[in-house]
Amino acid sequence: MLDLRWSASRVLGRRAVGWRSEAHCLKWLSAGAMVLLLAACGQVSESDPDASSGGSSGSGGSTPSGGMVPVAGTGASAEGPTGKAGAAGGPGVAEGGAAGAGGSSAGAGGSSAGAGGNSAGAGGTAGPSAYAPRSGSFKMLVYSRTTEYRHDAAIEAGRVLLQQIADEQGFAAVLTEDHAFLADLASFELVFFLNPSGRNFNNDERKVFEAWMTAGGAFAGVHGATDTENGWAFYSDVTGQYHNGHGFAHAPGTVVLDPRRLAHPAVQGLPSAWERHEEWFLFKTFAEWSAQPGFQILASVAAPGEPYDGHPVSWVREWGGFRSFYTSLGHDRVVYEDLLVKKHLTGGIMWAVRREHLIK
Repeated sequence: MLDLRWSASRVLGRRAVGWRSEAHCLKWLSAGAMVLLLAACGQVSESDPDASSGGSSGSGGSTPSGGMVPVAGTGASAEGPTGKAGAAGGPGVAEGGAAGAGGSSAGAGGSSAGAGGNSAGAGGTAGPSAYAPRSGSFKMLVYSRTTEYRHDAAIEAGRVLLQQIADEQGFAAVLTEDHAFLADLASFELVFFLNPSGRNFNNDERKVFEAWMTAGGAFAGVHGATDTENGWAFYSDVTGQYHNGHGFAHAPGTVVLDPRRLAHPAVQGLPSAWERHEEWFLFKTFAEWSAQPGFQILASVAAPGEPYDGHPVSWVREWGGFRSFYTSLGHDRVVYEDLLVKKHLTGGIMWAVRREHLIK
């Protein structure tokens, strides 16, 4: 009788209300109309998108089978169709991408498609395949443009270290401060912010970056990566927040690993109490943003009596179709000569591009 009521409501344009009872149905329909209605009932099946469970995916968000990950669609999706995972790979990797045929992505503000679907747009969550392990080589874009304070020595040393990591792990690194990389962003799988500062992207460029990230992108950043793009809401979704100031340079402090995160590739094998000298950042709202879905704080600083005592040092986020890794270490040149920092960055990068299982 449930199918009868829904079919009746559909025929008479009353679906939002529906028929509440059989008697109610008979009150409105003649015997002849009832015969027609019963015949119509046979046309409503579980394959009817209006009768089946789950919502429809956003427009423009489907992914070709085994292809590269496209920009997520513009609609929202509830428990939508399940998609088939493509071959290993990521944005710009020819041998595969995230979701396969049938896996639709949600758009801005939406939730993801069902299990096996690809990534959601900004403001949503993503299906498992958005974070599935990948293989093969990839390209990392290292960006260090500054419009305010510039960590000259640290940037130069950081470039050397990141190139070493790329060579050892078998991927390509492209070092630039030119905005032209945005035109070729799809060929990169990770963008690394090496101490940029100030505002570098205009609104159109920000939209390009957002679309790339929510289509399965990856981000990593050090130190000044939270000293740039203040006021860009999506960038805060990626990095947590713009920092609230810092202590003196070269100040002593102890990096304390969160005991729940010791197996994370970005901190695995690091000392649980790691003595360092650094320009420690304050993140006054970390209790709020770190409680949002996908954030995990990996380590904090212990510096009794200092305003930054207990503030986070490194964290990650897996959310909205992307992965991001950040560490506030990296103010001085000597930081990039430390083998433990090299280990820290290697783990963060490889985790972000879904290749933690391939770390050498």
